[in-house]
Amino acid sequence: MADYFTTGMRLYLDHLVDWKELLEIRSGGAVDVDAEVGAYRTILETASAMAASFEPEARKNWAAEAELTADGGAQSPPHIRQAYDQLCEAGLISLTVSEQYGGYGLPALLNGIFLEMISRADTSLMMVVGLQTGAASDIERYASDEVKDAYLPRFTSGEVQGSMDLTEPEAGSDLGGISTRVTDLPDGRVQVDGQKIYISNGGAEIHLVLARDDDKFDESRGTTHGLSLVLVPRHLEDGSANGVKVPRLEKKMGIHGSATCEVLFEGSIGHRLGAAGEGFKAMLDLMNAARLGVASQSLGICEAAVHDAITYAHERKQFGKAIAEQPMVEVMLANMVVDSEAVRALLYRTYRLLDLNLARETALAGGDLPDAQATEMRADLDRDNARVRLLTPLCKYFATETCDQITRAAMQVFGGIGFTMDAEVAKLHADSLIMTVYEGTSEIQASFALREIGKGALGVVFTEIRSELAAMTDDPMRAELAKRVEGMAARVEESMGVMFSDISYALLRAKLLTEMVIDVIASCELLDQVGVDNSRLDIAESFIARHAIKADYLNQRIADHGDGILERNARVVAEAASQH
Repeated sequence: MADYFTTGMRLYLDHLVDWKELLEIRSGGAVDVDAEVGAYRTILETASAMAASFEPEARKNWAAEAELTADGGAQSPPHIRQAYDQLCEAGLISLTVSEQYGGYGLPALLNGIFLEMISRADTSLMMVVGLQTGAASDIERYASDEVKDAYLPRFTSGEVQGSMDLTEPEAGSDLGGISTRVTDLPDGRVQVDGQKIYISNGGAEIHLVLARDDDKFDESRGTTHGLSLVLVPRHLEDGSANGVKVPRLEKKMGIHGSATCEVLFEGSIGHRLGAAGEGFKAMLDLMNAARLGVASQSLGICEAAVHDAITYAHERKQFGKAIAEQPMVEVMLANMVVDSEAVRALLYRTYRLLDLNLARETALAGGDLPDAQATEMRADLDRDNARVRLLTPLCKYFATETCDQITRAAMQVFGGIGFTMDAEVAKLHADSLIMTVYEGTSEIQASFALREIGKGALGVVFTEIRSELAAMTDDPMRAELAKRVEGMAARVEESMGVMFSDISYALLRAKLLTEMVIDVIASCELLDQVGVDNSRLDIAESFIARHAIKADYLNQRIADHGDGILERNARVVAEAASQH
């Protein structure tokens, strides 16, 4: 049985997180760091063993579909429900929720690792577990104490599951089109009416619904103002139905075990989370957490594909030797390993920073800090929130695009059999295809990143990167590579000078710039890994060697092909449209 608790994961648990700083900020005092990290290790080792045990049934039942239930809901296939029950019995549900409500208060990084393990075994199961955690975290952050007390223990026990309900027929990426309506009731609760589509885990008991406030409905249409986030259960406290119905399930290319639903709300009673009209902010927290969750999900699929491809390549013999010894196959395998580790580097760097920010928020909310310390911490939090706002879409873009590429390469390693459903890599590739789409397409992520870059976030990120690279100049193992990464950063800044002189051209080339920025940050983090583990040098060197050349190429492409390209594209599309 493969060890799901990989070397890359252990590197962060053991070396690359300053646990003392993080835990002391979170707790507001001294902490037994060894004991805490030891507990984290036990949780991850248990999760690793359980996830690995789920893999055989998940692969055997990959095509099993979610199904509608007699009470107007939906549920996952039996093998997923059984795995979920086992996680509940082990207490491995809603891990980030605080101990007050039955959770572990696990840092985001470690929860991301957990989700990665689950996704490697069964990415449909990860959808259930990931949305469970995301919904619970938003409830803990925004709900009243009464609502938290009523619902969070049910989340951590696994009694209820959650979903987030955003998309509507006329509101996809543009949430200004939301027309689901929320109306205040005399008793302090609210009523929700409307239709949502493409809702993952839409058969869940608890729905977090983004809806438009009735009293500002017409004036706020077309904007994200006047939206509220509402907790809507499928059943009321007395067990009666609450007007939440699932009339249909989507038939999909992959993640068959995850129920993707149309959901109708007809006079459904719920509780507003946070203030009226401020639901978009609360949902944005949930969406950003979900984007990092999808990045973890994608990395888990990458791990599965890399493992399968390497195993097969060493078993499959042609021309008298294993195909893994053929140079062209060997380089494919090596690139798959390196690219998946680069995804890990960017993602774990982001999680680590997110955890620090969440700890600072907790410390500041406590109100016990001296004024000078609180002022300094608030400034650090503002700076690093800017970094996280940029890093989050970068993670989602990089992890999901890489997942698509790695699973496709794994199919190539398998040859003809890789195109059949007898090979698990074909199923992994089918699952991978949605990753670049849901929770915001790659194009949306690139546009988000461009917006944050335009607001100055890249300068904050690169200041930190350059500081880290400068610290490597006395290390003979890393100095030359650090210099190449500095050159990559310079290419990014040159490209920005061209792009930001024309916003339309900037939007056109947003994906190219996004990739250049990703390559710089991932390269720096890979070199940080080398600083604590010399065996990571080959991975860092391989990634930097490829992507330093890519930076030169993309910079040249941005510089050389600006004039007239938008007009030319419009003419090409218009000509094609005229023929159809």
